[in-house]
Formats: sequence, structure tokens, C-alpha cells
Amino acid sequence: MTIRIGVALGALVFASTPIQAQVEKQFINPAGGFTQVVTAEDRGVTTIYVSGQVGSGSTLQEHAESAFAGVASQLEAAGATMRDVVKIRIYVTDFHPSEYGVISEARLAAFPEDAWPASTMIGVNALAAENFRVEIEATAVVAEPDADFELARIGPSRGFNQAVIVRHGAVKTIWIAGQVGQGDTLTEQTRVVLDRVSQRLEAAGATMADVVKSNTYIVDFDPDTQLQAFAEGRTGAYGDNPPSSTLIGIDRLVNDSMQIEVDAVAVVDESEHTERVTTEHLDPAGSFTQVVTVRGAGAKTIYVSGQVGQPGDSLEAQAVQAFAGMKERLALAGAAPEDLVKVLYYIPGYTPGNAGIGAAREANDWPTDNPPAATLLGIHSLFSSTATFEYEGIAVVDP
Repeated sequence: MTIRIGVALGALVFASTPIQAQVEKQFINPAGGFTQVVTAEDRGVTTIYVSGQVGSGSTLQEHAESAFAGVASQLEAAGATMRDVVKIRIYVTDFHPSEYGVISEARLAAFPEDAWPASTMIGVNALAAENFRVEIEATAVVAEPDADFELARIGPSRGFNQAVIVRHGAVKTIWIAGQVGQGDTLTEQTRVVLDRVSQRLEAAGATMADVVKSNTYIVDFDPDTQLQAFAEGRTGAYGDNPPSSTLIGIDRLVNDSMQIEVDAVAVVDESEHTERVTTEHLDPAGSFTQVVTVRGAGAKTIYVSGQVGQPGDSLEAQAVQAFAGMKERLALAGAAPEDLVKVLYYIPGYTPGNAGIGAAREANDWPTDNPPAATLLGIHSLFSSTATFEYEGIAVVDP
């Protein structure tokens, strides 16, 4: 791929002699079936995956502020700060658009003014426990002084940026904030949203063909009546090699006129470097790809689409099948479950204690040591009205 320079990547620019590529991972603050923070260091650059951090208190403001404080605490354990965050997702239960200002103010206070992350905020039906109202997950990147590294943030918008760009060697990764749109129908809004994603990518020096992972959130999504409308709006958006993808139905967005939000991760090849970037699209599935891998001279990062079971089967059976699907897709990319660094679980109608995760792990001989960072969400719906479990992940392996 050839990069198109759309912004000046002026922050944190360093030149160095080549460092031997070897991925070193740390699993910090284990918490039973997941780890609070997982780090992956490659040639002087460390990517940090923070599990969803929940808040507490008697008000939404207290929940939001304490959840952000939890993110800061976990980053500190990994030797990072809020300044290093490149992407966050904020999940809120019982959300009403009039409360967005509370979330916005808490986010604004949590980050330095010159280091806002890309951000997505959605209203969900439930979190892991009934008393949780806010959960925040984060990805951060830190670099050693001699690392071949650049970072830039573009499109500031009161507490977040529309895109955050990190270049490590020849691999330039772009995190796009959740984009929303206008229109009378889901098809119209889908087209507008994806056009806005495209515009953000263009400003960052990329195109839709460079997207390796997309997440789509649709309010009160009814797959029986709306899946086709969404598909029509998405047709042709990503070209011949669509990204790995997850689609979920959610409770609400920041405005009741908004039906859909999409965020994305893209990767491009920095042409000024002799190192080449290889991107693989494995197991295409029509409008998306099950697995997309990215590798330069160092680590290979693997993005796995949301894995599901057979609709209509029990929750427990679908969880077992989704874990089996994850293992199969990781194997296609030359990885295994122990290589996972971040996972998300999506469960329609979730109530605490009914996730079926433990049995699914056991049925698939899942490793018990060093589990990945994780977020669990109770949501409105999945791709089918009888689908009850979906499981997506990111893995990192040595070159």
C-alpha cells in the first residue's frame, strides 16, 4: 500500500538504528477470567490494552469520573498515562441524550487538552453487574526515546479527536472515532456515516480500502427487518477486501435522531521506509472478512471479526461455538488463544451470571494462564433475532 500524507505527523518523531523484532507481553492485574491490562512491546513501542473499567457512586457523574480514574490507574500500572491513550469506548446503561453533557465533561477533564483520544460512546442495555452504569475501555501506545515512532491527533472536538495516528516503522495505524450521520432511513444514515469515516481516513492519509477492523452500532436493531437496509447502505464501501467486522444492536446514541454509529481501525504502509507492510484478508465472508492480519518488520497484529454460534441454540451452546470459531480463525492467522490481547463479549438480554463464558472456555480447552483484557456488554441484538452470543478479539504474535 502507498501512503498519502494528509497531515504532518509532527509529534514524538525519533530516528533509530533497527531493533531486533521480538514481541514481549505483560499481563498486569489479573482478575480471574480476564486481565485488567495487557501490553505488547515490539521494537521499543508498547501497545497497551485496558479492560473495560467500571465506575461507582450515586450519580452518573460519579460513575463516569470514577471509571476514567480506573483507566488512569490501570495505565499507571503499565507505565503509561492518559496522555498516551489513542482510543476509548464509553458504554453507558440507562442512557438518555440529555445526559451526554455529563459524559462529555468527564471525558474533557480526564485527558490533557493536547492529547485527546479517538472516542466512541454508546448506550448499552447492561454491563457486567446491575449497579454499573459506565464502563470505559482504552488502547494506549508508548514509545522509547530511540524508537522509530510518530503520533498525531487530528479533528479535535471537545474532549476527543476524530482520528489518532501512530506510525511505528512502516506500519501506520489510524484509529477513527465513532462517526454518526443523518437521514430518514437506516440505509441513508449508513451511507452518510461511512462517507464520514472515509473523510476522516482521507484526512489521515488513508482510504476505506485500508480499514482492517470496523465496529457498527445500530439503535434498537431488528435483524429480521433492518439487516437488508444496513447492507444496502454498506454495499461497496470497503472495496474488494472488506475489513473484519462486528455489528451489534444497542440501546441508544447521543441523539435520538441517530440510528447508527461506526468506528474503525485502518493501517497503511509508510512509503518512506524500506520495510514493507503485509496485510492478509483471511476467510472472506461476503461483506466482511473473518480475519485481517497486519505485519511490518515486527509483530503481527490479528483482528478477528465477532464470532457467533448457531442462532436458536442455547446461550451456552452458542458460546461454545463462538469460542471454537475464534480458535479456528486464530489458527488461520498462525495464532492461538494464548495470543489474544483484547476481547469483547456481546450478549443480548444479558443478566449477571448467564454469560456461559466459563463453560465455553472449558469446552474449547482455553488456556487459563494470562487471559486477555476484556469487556462484556449486554446489548439489544446481534445479526439474528435468535443469536445470543458474539465474541471478537485482537491477537499479537511474533513476526
